[in-house]
Amino acid sequence: MEQVSSTGRPVQITVTDGYELRGFKGDTPVTFIRAEFNQAVLGDSAKITVSSEGTAKYNFTSSFEFNPEGGITLDDLAHKPVFLTMTEVLPKEKKQKDEKTLIVGQAVVDLLPLVEGESSFETMVPLHPVLGSPLEPLQPGIKQCSLEVKVSVAEPLLTTAQILGGNLLKVTLEAAYSVPESFIPIGPLQNYMVSLQVPSAGEKDYTIFFKNGTLNGNHAEAKACYERTVSFVVDASEMHFIFLRLGHIYLEDKEYEKAKKTYLQACKRSPSCLTWLGLGIACYRLEEITEAEDALSEANALNNNNAEVWAYLALVSLKAGRQLEAEQAYKYTKKLNLKDETLLAEIHMLQETVGFGNPSF
Repeated sequence: MEQVSSTGRPVQITVTDGYELRGFKGDTPVTFIRAEFNQAVLGDSAKITVSSEGTAKYNFTSSFEFNPEGGITLDDLAHKPVFLTMTEVLPKEKKQKDEKTLIVGQAVVDLLPLVEGESSFETMVPLHPVLGSPLEPLQPGIKQCSLEVKVSVAEPLLTTAQILGGNLLKVTLEAAYSVPESFIPIGPLQNYMVSLQVPSAGEKDYTIFFKNGTLNGNHAEAKACYERTVSFVVDASEMHFIFLRLGHIYLEDKEYEKAKKTYLQACKRSPSCLTWLGLGIACYRLEEITEAEDALSEANALNNNNAEVWAYLALVSLKAGRQLEAEQAYKYTKKLNLKDETLLAEIHMLQETVGFGNPSF
């Protein structure tokens, strides 16, 4: 690869405006912006009063020197963002000598466009509130506060030949699906970060961080994503989870034939209690009672403490007219504390229809 010029070149970061801003004290707080990069403070803006409409003109420029030999390198620009911290200057109280300030929020600016050959770019970055900040949305639909930022260098840091001969790895994380229930926020919406270890030829691996993730319950998009994954991955050891989630979505959408096919693939590749359970549910909903019982028996053999497996075994036994087995399966369903109230109600309804299956009758 063609060598990068060792001459130091300044990289300028200009914060022009702020929008939808709020403060702790009053409707027109006095604020300033601090810029930081590579664990160094680049400077503070002047103290600016936010207008009653929530806007502020900062026109604040800070800079650092790019120098591949003995300073900030291309690697730094590629994976280290600029941090912009908004701080409110509180009104002085009587007999107060020192000025008091409170951090309101923080934004990050990705410098990757410079590594891709751009000499300047503009971006609107969200200003993320700290805990308890007045920038936290008071109600759904409130516009997110943001900063308008311009980044520039006098000339591109890389020539066309350097860009074409480079080995820049760019990874895009579109979405994460089936996040744990503990991720679901109670109160203000939260932002999430994901990291990925990338092997390198150096002394240690680099970690890529994906920031500013927010929860989005887009069911259809999740299904399409899983279907794409299943369609192009021929054989992968990590597909078990994909099959489970896609099969579950099909069951929720009452696409039982697709669910059966998906769980059957999972049972062939990496059988588990959950894959057999999913297959058993799909077959039961398709009224394939014999196939459902076979699959549920396999699930029960792998884990006889799964309440949902016992619940569907109870339904199968009720459908097949086997009273003793229906009562035994129902007993274990209750003992293991089935949490699916809808499924439990379905069992009770079928018990009343056939006239057996509940020892309390």
